[in-house]
Amino acid sequence: MNILVITNIYPPQELGGYGRSIADFVWGLQKRGHSLQVLSSDAPDLGAGSHIGPSGENVDRRLILKGSYSGGVKHIEDPGKKRQIDNHNIILTREWIKVKKWDGILVGNIDLIGPELLSILPEANCKIQHHVGFVHPPFPANAWPQSTNYQMVAASKAVRTALIEGGMPTKNIPVVYPGARTEQFGELNVGMPTPLTADGSQQRPLKVCFAGLLMMSKGVHTLIEAIIELNRNGICVQASIAGNSFQKGYRQQMENAIRKEGLDGAVQFVGELKRTSLARLYALHHVGVFPSIHPEAFGIVAAEMMASGLAVISSCVGGAGELVKHETTGLAFAAGNNQELAKCLARLAKDSELRSRLAEEGRHQVEANFSVNNASKLLEQGYLDGNIDEILNFQ
Repeated sequence: MNILVITNIYPPQELGGYGRSIADFVWGLQKRGHSLQVLSSDAPDLGAGSHIGPSGENVDRRLILKGSYSGGVKHIEDPGKKRQIDNHNIILTREWIKVKKWDGILVGNIDLIGPELLSILPEANCKIQHHVGFVHPPFPANAWPQSTNYQMVAASKAVRTALIEGGMPTKNIPVVYPGARTEQFGELNVGMPTPLTADGSQQRPLKVCFAGLLMMSKGVHTLIEAIIELNRNGICVQASIAGNSFQKGYRQQMENAIRKEGLDGAVQFVGELKRTSLARLYALHHVGVFPSIHPEAFGIVAAEMMASGLAVISSCVGGAGELVKHETTGLAFAAGNNQELAKCLARLAKDSELRSRLAEEGRHQVEANFSVNNASKLLEQGYLDGNIDEILNFQ
């Protein structure tokens, strides 16, 4: 099949997991023998762009965003300027629609692009799958494309519920979990040995990692507070924090708290890492923590940690709760509760059998039910016969 992909930003320009998940779908669909063309923007605030995607796909970056991601999300307010951008994007998209006979269109994140572009996609006369990776509707209900070819697809059951409750004029919203590129993670794929068994002592500290944007809603401070609490109580925990700052002063506040406790060497901020480096980072740790406070659409990072063989502790907010089953594939704690998180970490520091069991069960679950291969197969099914069978929710 020939599939046109439309999304606001695209790797190597990334901001969180949504754009990366669309690139993963491209990889999976290409692996299944399909030809894909990506239409996106050039967002220099997120680094250099490329006209060749991470899987060799062609990327046209001539869409224009109605704002920027410089120091957060900033919207253009001038109505005339926004109309000019809409007209440019519509003309460009129409050009691509006419290039060839498309068998399907895959729409990703349309933030800073807007729903105006969706209205012309039915002109391609093919199935349109719009994968929504946020726990809120991507546009008002009155902007719903008037075409039976348009299908909204949710990144989790939590997203589907939010879309329906947000007024989307359909209840027919199948779920396709973004999933992990399981072939890139784990000891066998990374080629690195697992760390020494931890017992919470200074000689064998529990090694914990986080990956994501450094902002309040991601809950990194909850992890820092838990580490401080544990070290005060004689349980040695070391952490690596991967990700770019996205909220002014937030990282500095955490670094100040760490320094005040004399734990400068216990927590390392390693910055943004590409997936290969992330896989290697995970391999150096025992536990992955997913401490988000704001409901997440899914939690690709947690899935990747599980695929790496880490025991995962999650706040299970939003769709993240569909990935981790407490005491079976991970441990759960109340979002923002550093005391509960500290107790979970203390358990894993002292109980290597529990740690190993959770890691093994989590890895098996991701490989069986939350992989990009599974997601790509479901999207393909949606284009071929319009009937997506949902992945079972083991929560």
